[in-house]
Amino acid sequence: MSVPVAAMMLRRHVSLAVGFPVLASLLACSPDAGSAPARVTLAIEDVSVIPMDGERVLPGMTVLIGGGRVLAVESSAAANVPEDAMRVDAGGRFLIPGLNDMHVHFREAWALARFLATGVTGVRILSGGPHTLDFRDSVRSGELAGPDIRTAGPIVEGLPPPEFAAVIDTAGRAIVRDSLDGARVVREHHAAGYDFIKVYNNVPAAAYRGIVAEARGLGIPVAGHIPFEVGLDGAFAAGQASIEHLRGYIWHLVPDDAPAQPGPDLRSRTLAWAYGDLSRIPALAQRTLEAGSWNVPTLSVRMIHKPDRLVDAYLATEEASHMTDDMRRFYTERMSIPWMSNFTAGDFEAAMDGFAVADSLIRALVAAGASVMAGTDTPPLGFALHRELEELVAAGLSPYEALRSATVNPARFLGREEGAGMVVAGSPADLVLLEGNPLQAIGSTRRIAGVVRRGEWFDRTALDAMLEEGADR
Repeated sequence: MSVPVAAMMLRRHVSLAVGFPVLASLLACSPDAGSAPARVTLAIEDVSVIPMDGERVLPGMTVLIGGGRVLAVESSAAANVPEDAMRVDAGGRFLIPGLNDMHVHFREAWALARFLATGVTGVRILSGGPHTLDFRDSVRSGELAGPDIRTAGPIVEGLPPPEFAAVIDTAGRAIVRDSLDGARVVREHHAAGYDFIKVYNNVPAAAYRGIVAEARGLGIPVAGHIPFEVGLDGAFAAGQASIEHLRGYIWHLVPDDAPAQPGPDLRSRTLAWAYGDLSRIPALAQRTLEAGSWNVPTLSVRMIHKPDRLVDAYLATEEASHMTDDMRRFYTERMSIPWMSNFTAGDFEAAMDGFAVADSLIRALVAAGASVMAGTDTPPLGFALHRELEELVAAGLSPYEALRSATVNPARFLGREEGAGMVVAGSPADLVLLEGNPLQAIGSTRRIAGVVRRGEWFDRTALDAMLEEGADR
């Protein structure tokens, strides 16, 4: 039977082995600057810490937490735990920073608890509205429990070429035609309180210039797709903060005489990846580094481009059982979606030939020092991030590099305070306790024993109750 999350009782001494339900107040906030040193309110004992300040594990540690921050990481043999602190016996389990999904879309409040229950303590919403501002502000105030939220407003888009209008969706998007339109939309989104501007494929070059100039003046980042008229070179020159889905690289990778060429529709761009020239990748990776651009590959999206047999197999997995009916229809009725309506069954087989080319690009970006962040853009919310980490490792990143893409890198990208995305003294106390070592097997990020959000402890029973409430709704 579902237990209402808000009604769960706080317990001062906890052993994970017995699995008592523990959920403290959802109203915690960070201490004010200049206040007295925070009191230790939570101690995670006998824990193997993966601090993410380097590729290492610190066994036999105690992590002291208070005021929403990590106060100390020290040997359990030497730690001084106050009598009134909540004590969690980790039993040698592994503690990592909270995970971030840097490309999500959602409209439902129940998703906030779903993210926490899957260890996701930070998200970046790439298509928002007043509802996502409300979510963000309610979480920050403590009214709602959920991840830290950064949100764009409605997607900024241009009109598609008339011949492709049937396969390019513009519903709900802020349409811009020229530089005046672009600057106006940026002012409106900035005034509304959005954290960044999301641009899309068909933004005209003139409108993009207006967007970038106005955004620079107002100090609001521009992120998203690479508009076709702008291209990768234009985005690099403009200082676009992040590139989603590796968009824009495909035009530089595919030779002019290749049998499949990228075009305005998703189908042509998907099939063109198979013809990418690998010899061009190192130079592109170096240029990305020099431009300071960040990439969010969203490899989880590949599922929608795979053949029916692989989609059906995925839909039978435990992960997919957490999808809503609408989410499942996203896969089972994908060819009825306007932007996928011109795909054929054969295209889904051919699309897989391009995955290795994109994998090579990701490896080269990381090897060159160009930053990559984990993002999903696909259901099921929360669970998909763990699949994204597995996809990044399958693409050739080490487990440590994959973890950085969901912890340290997002913290740097968002300009969070020193220590964010790590488990060190002074870090925000957003943490995930795992049953196994993710540096040995990245799939261990799925094996969550507990979550700390802003210094508050959620054990496995509490997390299961969150998932059950979400499923009920």
